[in-house]
Amino acid sequence: MTKPVPIKEYSKKEIPKEFNLAGLNNYLKCQNLSQALKVLPDGVQSKSWVGVIKYKNLHLEILPKLISKNANDGSDIIDKKERRKILKNLIFMLSFTKKLDIKTGDVAKLSDEKNPFLEILIREYALSLFNALKKFTPKRYIREEDNLNFLKGKIKFAENIRYNHTNQAKFYCEYDEFSENNLLNQLFLFVSTCLYNISGSSFNKKILKSILNYYTEINLVRFDKFKVQKIKLLRSQELFKKPFKLAKMFVEQTSVDLSKNKFENITLVWDMNKLFEEFIFELIKKCKAEHNSGWKLTAQKGRRLLVNDSSKKRNTFIDILIENDNGKIVLDTKYKKFETVNDFSNEDVFQVSTYCLIHNAHRAILLYPQWKDTKPDTEFSLNVERPKDDRRKNDYKIYFKTINLNLDNMKKNLHDIQDEIISILNI
Repeated sequence: MTKPVPIKEYSKKEIPKEFNLAGLNNYLKCQNLSQALKVLPDGVQSKSWVGVIKYKNLHLEILPKLISKNANDGSDIIDKKERRKILKNLIFMLSFTKKLDIKTGDVAKLSDEKNPFLEILIREYALSLFNALKKFTPKRYIREEDNLNFLKGKIKFAENIRYNHTNQAKFYCEYDEFSENNLLNQLFLFVSTCLYNISGSSFNKKILKSILNYYTEINLVRFDKFKVQKIKLLRSQELFKKPFKLAKMFVEQTSVDLSKNKFENITLVWDMNKLFEEFIFELIKKCKAEHNSGWKLTAQKGRRLLVNDSSKKRNTFIDILIENDNGKIVLDTKYKKFETVNDFSNEDVFQVSTYCLIHNAHRAILLYPQWKDTKPDTEFSLNVERPKDDRRKNDYKIYFKTINLNLDNMKKNLHDIQDEIISILNI
């Protein structure tokens, strides 16, 4: 596989003319990923999506700029040390929010590979499947049909007459066979074969080869995102939950070169806006559990704007609603640069003001990732017009807060992030 071109989110990158940018644009549209990457006449412009996009011989690795100590210095150059920290923090966020069940132990080693992001995912898939297969190979009852010399299951009379009208010593039967040659193992064989063909890591290829040796009696069947959705794990197969989830991800987010059993075009991307929101929510849940807090948490709580509205308009969804002894707090995460109060947008304030109104909350927090070393911490009262004789205080407060994710190692500094969250919520 070609060496990836690293690019930070919200950046432009010139791409040589020999790459098929028009084809890439069409591929992204077909995958409904036009919002993840904008194709320009002479290159590409990344947005808030991060991960891997590979189309033909063009391989892009989009890295977040707000979760590494030196990643937001304005430079487009990403050295090995910085890349390693970014990958480690990103993988931790994906694991912490349960997007992927991945440990970060091998990230440092794999970050020096030619395609580190993919190799990390391949290694997690291969090791989890290999360790599960060492305990047992999943079997299932599968429906079989065959012309047999003995009666098994039930006779299919139409087929029996067609095949055996001159040889009544045979029976055309339909029966259930408890077999390893089932859809789940066929999926693992297909994905392992494809990944073996694209991996550049000798360790990954060795593990994948061992998996292929387990499956010598399994039929190689090609899968697409529709076929893989039909597979459901049995309770007895919970051991295979992690490799099954990763196998589904590989199939659903890639296109396959059928002639070579090889993943030709790959898109493994995540929206950092959504990931940041889910990361903060999981952090608050962890703080609540560890400190026995009486907070009540709700994520993505929806309400209609109008009473008795029976139209098909969508509900308005709040990011996070926190209820404590002091009332309700609306927390809206914003994954964007916030260096001074000049960086806030009226649209964001309109949004949280609406949330406060319909959820009867008088405090709202707009939470941003910290940019560089600046940490603005500002509080405003909502400019609500009242009658002159109304002496009530304006009690709608909007807080602009930032949380420091510019860390060498998020996992090791998780308690520091939790303490910061608790401090932010004590308003």
